[in-house]
Amino acid sequence: MKNHIKLFVFDAYGVCLNEGYPNTSKALASKYKMNWRKIQDILYFKYFSLAAVKKISQQEAWQKAITELGLPLNVPELKKLHCGLMRTNPKMLRLIKTLGKNYKIACLSKNTRSQFADVKKMFPELEKLFGKNLINVWEYSLPKASPKTVNFLCKRFKVKPPEILYIDDQQANLAAPKQLGVKTVLYKTFGQAKKEINEAIAK
Repeated sequence: MKNHIKLFVFDAYGVCLNEGYPNTSKALASKYKMNWRKIQDILYFKYFSLAAVKKISQQEAWQKAITELGLPLNVPELKKLHCGLMRTNPKMLRLIKTLGKNYKIACLSKNTRSQFADVKKMFPELEKLFGKNLINVWEYSLPKASPKTVNFLCKRFKVKPPEILYIDDQQANLAAPKQLGVKTVLYKTFGQAKKEINEAIAK
């Protein structure tokens, strides 16, 4: 079948794992009576997005967010809170394992090197499932889900954009791939995502 799916690309946080920074932002908001979206804007979109493209270090990102938000925490305490909230998405991992029997599979993450190492140590099942296709875009100086990242995936897996199905929980990450012809699924719930994945396979 022309342009049938050959590669499934899964986002790490929010798909293979639970939401990372939104959960941390909500926990901080609840504890310190703040707006969680404001926390996320500063913690994730402002500072960790800079760390993810090597403009500042991960340590600087934590500290700058703490300072700007006025949090009564130090960096180790905030990191401990963040990591302590992280969980895998068992249903999704089982589905991915099944898909991996017949298709190429990859997982994309946007982390600094040290943070990515922490994730792999905490969740060895991710590396077991994806192997060398557990990809941290930081290592390649690639912005998440950009045309450059799509081209990187096409070359690495020898596929064309319409042969890729990309699953992510953030609409912004799907915009550029979709413009290039990549099939996309916006992850909201496991049941919804599974249904849309099966529909895409059946086409």
